[in-house]
Amino acid sequence: MRVTRDDLHKSRIYADVLKRILRGDLKPGERLVETQLADQYSVSRTVIREVLFMLTRDELVDRRHNQGTYVVSFTPDDVEDLYEIRKNLEILALRTAVPAMPLEPLFDFERKLRALAGKPAVQTSAEHAAIDLALHGFIFSHCRNRRLVSYLENISQLIHSLRLLGYELEDVVRLTGEQHLGLVQAFIRRDLLMAERLMAEHIDTSKRNALEMLLAQRSGRGAARFAVVKGTAAL
Repeated sequence: MRVTRDDLHKSRIYADVLKRILRGDLKPGERLVETQLADQYSVSRTVIREVLFMLTRDELVDRRHNQGTYVVSFTPDDVEDLYEIRKNLEILALRTAVPAMPLEPLFDFERKLRALAGKPAVQTSAEHAAIDLALHGFIFSHCRNRRLVSYLENISQLIHSLRLLGYELEDVVRLTGEQHLGLVQAFIRRDLLMAERLMAEHIDTSKRNALEMLLAQRSGRGAARFAVVKGTAAL
């Protein structure tokens, strides 16, 4: 599927609005006005309406008939629930995806991840973020359960936006690359049990770090004080 410029704008705006909600800049009950957002992000109101639809779908805002759109509280419990859903769905997806994955793209992922290893995170965060999105999309594309893929895609924008916030941190960038490399190597070996274990650890760590990030944002400490959990980080 071709990604359009509007798609990129929507993804960027969605991620920024989520960040502002997590940071507390947009508070629960605050109204979001289409014209103001369109001016702020220099896009059309059509793009903003589509972003608001995405945010409504993910229960981050509430669109009230003839009243406007309002920010909804996003709590640690919401983060925990979201990551538990993600973990169970992605592990299920692996069971049909791993045997069907062609080797050439997997070797390409491995080559790219090895090339980034050891480089300063400030130089590689964008590349790691792109690999992150591509790798999880690669898993989805080889899962033979179409309904399961549909459920995963419904939460993918919210999950991806949470992951992007983690790429502001050096340890997260470095250790996420290490986890992705381990996953790719398990895929190459067709080691489903190892892939499931690594994916569960990957997502559990992501959840803990997302919770810590949310609490840090809420307390005013910000991303710079965000702790990497148990020496491992991945969003």
